[in-house]
Amino acid sequence: MSVIWVMWNRHLRRIPDVADKQSVLSFARMAASAYAADESSDDWVDVDAPWNRSLGIGWDFDGVRGQVFVETTGSVIVIALKGTTTILARKGDRTDTYQNDKINDNLLFSCCCGRVSYKWTTVCDCYLKNTYTCSQTCLARELRSKDKYYEASLRVFHDVAKLYPTSSIWLTGHSLGASLSSLIAQTHGLPALVFGAPGEKLAASRLHLPTWLHPDSEKYIWHFGNTADPVFMGTCNGPLSACAIGGYAMESQCHSGLECVYDTVADKGFEMSLIYHRIAKIIEIIEEYERPAECSKPMSCQDCYLWNFIRD
Repeated sequence: MSVIWVMWNRHLRRIPDVADKQSVLSFARMAASAYAADESSDDWVDVDAPWNRSLGIGWDFDGVRGQVFVETTGSVIVIALKGTTTILARKGDRTDTYQNDKINDNLLFSCCCGRVSYKWTTVCDCYLKNTYTCSQTCLARELRSKDKYYEASLRVFHDVAKLYPTSSIWLTGHSLGASLSSLIAQTHGLPALVFGAPGEKLAASRLHLPTWLHPDSEKYIWHFGNTADPVFMGTCNGPLSACAIGGYAMESQCHSGLECVYDTVADKGFEMSLIYHRIAKIIEIIEEYERPAECSKPMSCQDCYLWNFIRD
């Protein structure tokens, strides 16, 4: 594992070295293994030393799930959160989080509770009946509901922090799990190295993140993705998109922190497809490139510009 030291909030702290290919691959493999209950699962991906699996997260419930990895000296802990499980998961896979995953996707990444049109069933009651008008206060309240994934992910962090009080905690994840990891990182001032995240900056703004306690936390959030991934690029929307056909209102595209983008469309000739959103494919892409994608601030970006959000 390659790390670098930075001065962060007046303290010298270790963060992942995102310029080191093997370190990025280790995090991607942890993100992949977050989909597996344990090492006996077909989805499990072995993670290189110095990481050891510590415990599973949430496998007895139908909500937030993942794995916790511990560096051999115990000085660093990585929480890896699972992404969305769809109803089309492979035969034999556990799909019991499918409904809750979908509800949280449509809450986190839509403009207003998944209210794409009158034909859609919303996941909360924040739409104000006027064209493109939504209650910002209601959205913030819904995101912080105890039965939603943001609060559940916070509880995961607090439980892990109690188990490892002297260790540094980092976060990773893929897709929905990547966005949740970014939100938790902005809440508590933690590093997060994540993969294929939908645009989570919209949800962060509704949660008033980053917090005043950790105003510079966005500097240490790295979003790895590729230009052929429509979820990461924010283009999996519109009535004929695969996401919309599946009932997912993926309307956001802006990311917090830094973006580290492999231009697979230009470099490899890939055509945009959900195939390139899969964590296994993302790992293949990282392996194929000589070095990790360079990370930089996202270009100017605005989500849901047609909507009027009311504070009531």
